[in-house]
Amino acid sequence: MDGERHRRNPVRFARRPRWNCNRMNALRKSRLPVSSRILIWTLVACTIGQPSLAFAQRRGSEGENRRPIRSGLDMFSRRSGSASEDPDFGLELTTISKAAFDAVIRTGRYVVGPGDGFYVVVDTEKELVAEEVFIGAEGTLIIPYVGSVPIAGLPLSKAQDAIAAAISGRFRHLDIAVNLSRLRSFPVNVIGEVEFPGAYLVEGVEQVSELIIKAGGLLDETKGLASLRNIEIRTTTADGQPTNVRSADLILWNLTGDIRYNPFVVDGDQVFVPVKGDSVTVSGAVHRPGSYEYSPADRVSDLVRLGRGLIGDASGSTAEVLRLKHDSVERIQVDLRAALSGNPSANFPMMAGDKLFIVGDQPRVTVEGEVRFPGAYPVTPGLTLSALIETAGGFTELASLGQSSVIRRVEFGVGKEEDPKLARLLTLPRNQLTDGDLAYITMKTQQVPGRLPVDFVSLFEGGNKAEDAPLKGDDVIRVPRLRPTVLVNGSVVSPAAIPYNATYTVADYIRAAGGFAENARTGNVYVIVGSTGNSIPISQKAVKVAPGDAIYVPSRVAGQSWQTFREVLTVAGQIATLVLTIVAINRN
Repeated sequence: MDGERHRRNPVRFARRPRWNCNRMNALRKSRLPVSSRILIWTLVACTIGQPSLAFAQRRGSEGENRRPIRSGLDMFSRRSGSASEDPDFGLELTTISKAAFDAVIRTGRYVVGPGDGFYVVVDTEKELVAEEVFIGAEGTLIIPYVGSVPIAGLPLSKAQDAIAAAISGRFRHLDIAVNLSRLRSFPVNVIGEVEFPGAYLVEGVEQVSELIIKAGGLLDETKGLASLRNIEIRTTTADGQPTNVRSADLILWNLTGDIRYNPFVVDGDQVFVPVKGDSVTVSGAVHRPGSYEYSPADRVSDLVRLGRGLIGDASGSTAEVLRLKHDSVERIQVDLRAALSGNPSANFPMMAGDKLFIVGDQPRVTVEGEVRFPGAYPVTPGLTLSALIETAGGFTELASLGQSSVIRRVEFGVGKEEDPKLARLLTLPRNQLTDGDLAYITMKTQQVPGRLPVDFVSLFEGGNKAEDAPLKGDDVIRVPRLRPTVLVNGSVVSPAAIPYNATYTVADYIRAAGGFAENARTGNVYVIVGSTGNSIPISQKAVKVAPGDAIYVPSRVAGQSWQTFREVLTVAGQIATLVLTIVAINRN
């Protein structure tokens, strides 16, 4: 009779205790055929697995239903001139539920707590006895004829072992199966830069990103003001006091898939989304150079990941970190290969504002002088002067825009002079040079070879985009420290650098230099513009003197006055002879 009842109804689930020790001992003496036992265990596994499968499917359908609002996380960066944080960091949230079960439930890493249910199945060799039990509010599991088993806070795998061990200690030589049947629900507060702060119900396993979606997404997502790399998961006590703080980095989670960057929330957690803070920069031989939000956990390897990895085989390339310290810049050399291999000394922590530059095979330009981060930078397509200065952190307070310049490498053919005209004029005696020749010599000797005529003041203070020169490899941008002086040189009494005065004219600066010398050519004074090296005669009314400019007064060549007098006297004599001849002809 018992056998027939077993065949008709091999598995029975009951809410009330139905285990009887004497009956189990009696049933233990007979064994079912192997085929029957396999069939029974298969049916039990299907029955037990059905609740979890249904839960996963229900969470998956909920994810699809809320797909239209997933754009709340589709904005991992703001678009700017030098920043390259990319909106491709969007999250595919509809796959999170399945990933959660694969990564947490099936691997046994799920942390159990009050409300979780378990199916405990015992094979008595005569029949299968199954019971669904739940973890109570105090964190214990009450098992009939066994007692309470404290398992709240344990990973799923350890909780299953603890339940099996408790039953085995009471009933020996039994086959025991313990499976998770239901997942608990608990509230989690989401606060900070989200559209709808508040408490949201978490069903079993949910990640930080899912909670943010439930809260309507990030606040002001088009402005990119909410942090995605410094989200805090605060574990609080019953009275709301934080006891532990973990962090979530959704950008690195999206790039690496590492679950530690997007952890699962548990009972008592609170999710806080702060405002985006400081930044770090990676440039050079990476796929996506630019500025990214800084995280205190950042290391050298993390910046390489943010830049989407190295270009080609650049792991053996040299790299350096530029770090601003007070009024100076510290350059830290990086063993890139060791850093990417996980060497702690090479893969050192980054600081807010750090710039990682990885040298590759691509052309570079160099910024020297008064910028926040001087050094070599890669030449990207369409790179302009203003974009480079922005990447270099901008000008310091001591920068002199009027004296700044762009120098381009000039290549000359073999055996050719840099400037044939200048070379020819320098071989002539001074008394054979015209005023134009003297001005040309002065202008060329003041200029730097390869200097581009770029007006930094017009570009950066006046916004004149016509001065925004495109850059090439090996260009050098020089930004000298402000020298508030005007150089007065040439034929003056005391050539010197005169302190700049905004109210001074050219004549005032010449007077400050002692005035004209005796041999000065007062009608041929030139202003040499410091930013371009161009020579401008002061006869032009629009000439303005700026700091770093120079005033040049040419001089008359010795003996030139007597030569001019003789030439004038000769011409006058010829004219007089011609006049006398004409008068004599008229008289006749």
